[in-house]
Amino acid sequence: MKKKLLIVLLVLLGLYLTYFFGIGFTKVGSVYVADYSVAEDGSEITLDVGVGTSAGYIRKAESSNRMDGRMYVDFYRAFGGINGDIGAKSRFVLPLDDDINEIVVYRNESCYEALLIKDEDGIWQPIRH
Repeated sequence: MKKKLLIVLLVLLGLYLTYFFGIGFTKVGSVYVADYSVAEDGSEITLDVGVGTSAGYIRKAESSNRMDGRMYVDFYRAFGGINGDIGAKSRFVLPLDDDINEIVVYRNESCYEALLIKDEDGIWQPIRH
């Protein structure tokens, strides 16, 4: 009896820990850029972002791919469950290459959306949707 109870408790603890920490490895598809700034030398961009849903925080931004003048950015949830804020941040600094003209962010499994674009004068502008 004690052995079965211990197994059940360990399984429940494992499931809870998977939920508590596992959600921190999932991408956020509702990120919006509240503000941004570009370094004077153009080597990096600072993004102030938020989550467009009622639950969740962001802990990490990662450039997953750079091709065709686009920088693909993935944002990851904070640890601590669906509305956990462990490791949460809202400001991220990303390196820019000279050939990057557009910043696109993850929306869902097969879709990225452009949020910032560099105009003909080399000035970064938000894309109005």
